[in-house]
Amino acid sequence: MKVDKIIYNGKCQTMKKKAVVDWLAIKGDQIIKTGTGDGYKEYINKDTLLIDAKGATVSPGFIDSHFHMVQTAVNSTCVDLTDATSFDEIGKLIIKEGNRNPESEIHCIRLDVSKLKEHRFPNRHEIDKYWDRSPIWINSIEYQMSAVNTYGILFYKIPFNTVGVLCDEKQMPTGVFTASANAKLRSNILNSISDFYKQNAIESIMGDLAEKGLTTINAVEGGYMFSDRDAEFINALINRKEVYLDMELFFQTLDINRIIEMGLKRIGGCLYVDGTFGMRTAAISFEYKDAKGEHGILRFTQEKLNSFVEECYKRGLQLALYTIGDRAIDIAIKAHERAVDLTGNLSLRHRLEHGELPSKEHIKKAKDLGLIFSVQPTYEYYWGGKGSMYEERLGDYYMETNPFRYMLDQGLLLCAGSDSDVIPCDPMLCIFSAVNRKVKKHNISVYEALEMITSNAAYAIFQEDKKGYLEEGYLADIVVLNKDIFDIKAEDLKEVKVVATIKSGKIVYGDSDNYAKC
Repeated sequence: MKVDKIIYNGKCQTMKKKAVVDWLAIKGDQIIKTGTGDGYKEYINKDTLLIDAKGATVSPGFIDSHFHMVQTAVNSTCVDLTDATSFDEIGKLIIKEGNRNPESEIHCIRLDVSKLKEHRFPNRHEIDKYWDRSPIWINSIEYQMSAVNTYGILFYKIPFNTVGVLCDEKQMPTGVFTASANAKLRSNILNSISDFYKQNAIESIMGDLAEKGLTTINAVEGGYMFSDRDAEFINALINRKEVYLDMELFFQTLDINRIIEMGLKRIGGCLYVDGTFGMRTAAISFEYKDAKGEHGILRFTQEKLNSFVEECYKRGLQLALYTIGDRAIDIAIKAHERAVDLTGNLSLRHRLEHGELPSKEHIKKAKDLGLIFSVQPTYEYYWGGKGSMYEERLGDYYMETNPFRYMLDQGLLLCAGSDSDVIPCDPMLCIFSAVNRKVKKHNISVYEALEMITSNAAYAIFQEDKKGYLEEGYLADIVVLNKDIFDIKAEDLKEVKVVATIKSGKIVYGDSDNYAKC
C-alpha cells in the first residue's frame, strides 16, 4: 500500500496509554499506519512526501476548548492595549490609529486595568484629550467594562438610565460602562459589523492559527455581551466549510427551542453564571480583599438555573456553563445534581467553563456527575501567583485557584482552551502554564497538559473516536514541533514552536526545509 505522506524520525505521542511511535503514514485525510524503526519505507512511492520530525514531538492536532472566533477575528483589526501601562500610552496608540483613519470609529481592546499606573479606566474627558474627532470605544481584557469618549456617548446612544452607566457628581455620564450598559454597548457595536467584514477577518487569522498548531476549536459565540448573529454566522460558516479549521459551535443562549431548530447538540459556552475576578463580579463565598463587603454577583437564582439545566437534560443537550467563583460553581453543581436525580442521565458530558475556584467537595461531586471542567491554564500565567491580580482580589485564596493537580488526582477530566481573544491563543503557552504554576502544588505533567488540548478535548466534544489521537483510522490532524517537549526543561516549553500543522491530511502550515519528495 502506497501513501501520500509519511512523518518519520519523530517522538509521535499516540495519546493511548503513553505509547510513542517513530512514524505515521497518511493517505487522504486519515492516518493509516503507525510504527517504529524503518518500517515506513515499505509505504513509500515516488510521490510520497516525507516529513522528517528530527527527533521532535509529534502530537495530535491541538484543540482549543474555549475560543471566541468572531471576537478574535474582529479584534485582530482593533487597537491592542495589552501592553499599555498608563493613560498616556493608551492615548498615543489612539492618536496613531486616528491619524491613520481620521473619520472612522476607533475600537480598542484588551485593556488590563491592573497594569495601569492609574489603576482605573479612563473617563470620557481623559480620552477626549487624546482624540475627539471620531467615536472611541475601549473594552477591558475580559469584556466586562468599557469606556467611550464624548463623541462615543453621542454616537453609540446608550440610554443614560441603563444599569451600569457610571455618572459623576452632576449625574452626567463619565463614559465608563459596566453591567448591562457595557453589554448593550458591546452588542450594538458587534451587531453593526457586517458578515462580509467578519468573513474577511476570520480568513485573515487562519494562517496564525495554523502556525500555532490548531486544528479544531470550540467556538463560543452569541449571547450576553456578544451578538447572536455571530453564532448564526459561525454556524453557516461551519456548514460551508470555507476555512481549514474545524469549529464546534457553542451557542450562548437560553433559547433551547432555537438550539433545537438549528440542529445543534450543545448549548452554552460563556453562559454567565457569574463574572470575573478582575471586575470583582465572580461570585465568591468570602469577601474580596480589596473591596470590603463585596462577594461578586450571581446571574441566576438557584431556581432559574435548576429549571434551565433540567430542560437541557430532558432535551439531550450538552450544556456548558460559565462559572468562575466558588458560589457560581456551587449552584451549577446543585442544578446538575437535581437534574441527574430527575433523569438519571450521566452521558451528556456537561461542562463547567473556567471553574477557577472549586472546593474539594465541588471536585468530588463534579467527578461523580461526569462533569468536565474546561479550563484556561494561561490565566495563571497572566494573573496568578504571589503579587498578582488574583492575590490583590482574593488574598490568600489565590493559592487555591485552578487546582489542576488535585482535580486530576481525583479523576476529574480537564480540557483546556485559551479563551481567545481575552487571552491570546497559544497552545504551547497553555502547556507551559499548566506545568509551571507559580503555586507549585498545582503543577501537572507535560503529558497531562498535552492531554488537555488533544485527547481530553476531543472527548469533551464527543469526537474521541476520530480526533485527539495518533492512531490508525483517525483523522490526520497532526502537529510537528521543533523540540521533544518531554526532553527539555519545563521552563523552556513556551519557546517551543510548531514546524508543521496537518489538518485532515493537508499541510496547512509548514517549514519546507523539513519535507522531501521521494
